[in-house]
Amino acid sequence: MLFKSNKKYTLSDIQKLFSQIPVIFILLLAILSLCISYFLLETKKNTKIDLLKQKAFLNYEFKKKQELNEFRIKVKEQLKEIFLHEEILLKKVTYKTIGYLESNSLSKFELLTDYLKKIEKNNNIELVVFTKNNLNILYGKESIYYLKKLIFNTNKTIHEDVTLKYIYSQGQNNLQYWKDDLKKTVRLSFFDKININGYEYYIGSLSTINSIKEITKEALINTIQKENYNIWFYDVIMQDTYNFHGKKRFHKSNVLLKNKKNNISYNILEYYFIDNEYSNLFNNTFFYDKYNFLIASFYNTNEITKEIKDKIGKITKEYNNLFFQIFTLIIATTLFLVLFTYIFSNFINNIFKEYNDKLENKTLSLEHWKKRFELAIIASNDGLWDIDFKTKKIYFSDKWFDMFGYKKDEVQTFSDWFSLIHNEDKKNVEKLFDKIFAKVDDTFICEYRLQTKNEGFKWVLARGKAFTNNTDELDRMLMMSMDIDKNKRMKKELLDVEYLVEDGKIVIFKLNNDKDLTVKYISNSIKTFGYTKKDFESESMNFMNLIHEDDKNKMQVAINAALKNDLPNFTVECRIRNLANEIRWISSRVILIKNHSGEISYFYGYINDITKIKLSEEELKLKVEDEVKKNRDKDRLLIQQSKLAAMGEMLGNIAHQWRQPLNNVSLIIQFLRDNYHNESITKPQLEKFINKANKHIEYMSETIDDFKNFYKPSKTQTNFSIKESINTLLYMIKNQYSNDNIKIEFDCEDIIITGYENELKQALLNILNNAKDALLLKKEQKEFEAVITIFVKKVQNSLIIEISNNGDNIKDEIIDKIFEPYFTTKFEHQGTGIGLYMTKSIIQTNMKGKIEVENIKDGVKFIITLNI
Repeated sequence: MLFKSNKKYTLSDIQKLFSQIPVIFILLLAILSLCISYFLLETKKNTKIDLLKQKAFLNYEFKKKQELNEFRIKVKEQLKEIFLHEEILLKKVTYKTIGYLESNSLSKFELLTDYLKKIEKNNNIELVVFTKNNLNILYGKESIYYLKKLIFNTNKTIHEDVTLKYIYSQGQNNLQYWKDDLKKTVRLSFFDKININGYEYYIGSLSTINSIKEITKEALINTIQKENYNIWFYDVIMQDTYNFHGKKRFHKSNVLLKNKKNNISYNILEYYFIDNEYSNLFNNTFFYDKYNFLIASFYNTNEITKEIKDKIGKITKEYNNLFFQIFTLIIATTLFLVLFTYIFSNFINNIFKEYNDKLENKTLSLEHWKKRFELAIIASNDGLWDIDFKTKKIYFSDKWFDMFGYKKDEVQTFSDWFSLIHNEDKKNVEKLFDKIFAKVDDTFICEYRLQTKNEGFKWVLARGKAFTNNTDELDRMLMMSMDIDKNKRMKKELLDVEYLVEDGKIVIFKLNNDKDLTVKYISNSIKTFGYTKKDFESESMNFMNLIHEDDKNKMQVAINAALKNDLPNFTVECRIRNLANEIRWISSRVILIKNHSGEISYFYGYINDITKIKLSEEELKLKVEDEVKKNRDKDRLLIQQSKLAAMGEMLGNIAHQWRQPLNNVSLIIQFLRDNYHNESITKPQLEKFINKANKHIEYMSETIDDFKNFYKPSKTQTNFSIKESINTLLYMIKNQYSNDNIKIEFDCEDIIITGYENELKQALLNILNNAKDALLLKKEQKEFEAVITIFVKKVQNSLIIEISNNGDNIKDEIIDKIFEPYFTTKFEHQGTGIGLYMTKSIIQTNMKGKIEVENIKDGVKFIITLNI
């Protein structure tokens, strides 16, 4: 009954079997009997033989083992070098590819594929390029597909995004080994990243599929060739040997065995030629069981054996006879025990094998699901939690606590968690748990709001499955929570927007990216233009039917420009026709929506009726034109006032210049009158005085011409010398400034410019007159040397005119107002406040230049910049 075949044994039963049947004791007794007999007889024999063998074989065995171990170490180093060479090649190719992509435009990636293919062919590697932002594989899709199969053991395409996320999650300078245990192959990969135009690209290179077996075989043969080891190599599957005779050549095993010799090398070869399994019969060998490779030392001990053969034979014969007699007695005595032990051992082995197979299958299954579960958790980024129904305890992951802001000791039980659920959602959650407690359902899927640490609520999607114990009672429940708060709020906001505009004047639309812009969705507010949603839902109308015939091309151009330049959005104004065939102006802002492939699939935007704004713009345009005309008339008046004011200044200058000539002419006339009857006056003397009078009159006439030309407006732009123009102006005012003891210093390069010469003189005169007034005002307060400095220079393509004086600074609070019309710091009878305003108008409007003012030490500097 003890060995009943249908009995189900447990580990406890096995322990009882071992305690009831002293199998170990029986085996030990049998072995001990043989060992004692053998030991007593063999001790003396072995002592004598060992003295002979140890000297001959000990050193030999040690050297062979050492040589074999050194050889294996060298092979490992060789393998490392092979993989290191592959790593260096991958890094080199990757950085070379990155350098090329950075120097070329990625907007037309298809133009770069020829270069990538060329690199792959020249270096016998495979390249991969993908974007992190939208997980788009630009190149090397087959390689990503291969890596995905290694990770997920599936052909489904849904895991490609997860594979790409896993690659870029490893960071920069990412070197990895990809092993295919089924095919016994290995691939190396190296990935790095670059940033171009705000996009993050990952570029990687992968080695081609090399067999680990072939790489190992190559390393073994190369080590034998380079290092001159007394070792031979045997491929059990291919039945090829290398360096069997120490000549570093390949031989077929069947050819070598035809001329078999009596030594260990041939015995090893013969054994593995017949049997592929590893055997520990042979020393100084090493078997690569994964690839069925054998390495062995040259092991020929015939010469050593011959020297001790006769002596060993005599000793062996003597003790063998005695041992045979004892051995026969022990065998006869223990035969029954050995037979029983054999039967019992088979029985125990079957039991162990059964349980071992189950455990191995469970272990493999658990490992498999563990890896998949870990990858799923990494990809989902969800918060895990586990409910223990017996203790009512809940165990949350760190991610769950981070999601809601709690600490581990703040939420520990099922009731703690349930109290955090929003009151409006508790009933639904409780209903689902009632089904689980009633064993109607063992899954839990629900969206609800959970209170966070900051007393707000966050939407989550919880998914879980309940597990029962051996007695079919609820044991525990594994749950996963996904943060969907952002999506929920966004959907609500979008819904609110749709409600807001549903009956308003703004029309929301979603169009398909096709020729006619067919309508995917349009809000009910389209009725403001006389149409209904059904007109578009029935496809009797499309978006282009709304656009005015003359503006359809304008709309198409805007769409094509956005598509060509990859714009995220665009705005266009155009006309449409409503149902009553009336023309309405609209403004439309459109967002371009891409699909997973990066192609534009929809246009999402709104229509706003701006007809009233357009009409208001036309009215405003007419008003602006009227105001501009009035301002121009006002400017003409200001210019005339400015010129009249300047004429008063110039009349004073003319009076200064005429006073001396008029006095001289008056003296000449008196001289001629007094000496009219004087006979001593000769005709040449008379003509001399008349010529002098004419010269003075001619000078006065030239002064009048200069004055007239100065106030004559320039109708067209002319080329003139800035140096001559300013000299002419200074000549006209020099007497007046000299009488006021004002010194003018002039430094100018001879530069030809194009512009209105007289207007520029007028502007410069206004600045000089203001400087003169400031200097005279300062002279009333204290004595000093009044100086006006004019400095003209050329800087690149600009002419700089700097006019400075030492008549004290302008107050900071008014320096920004001096160019405003009617602004003056003088008394009403001294100034009109239009001089500097007109100066600025002339420089900026007529001369297309710029005028600035700044305080300097003890004075003010005006800076005029003109384009040459």
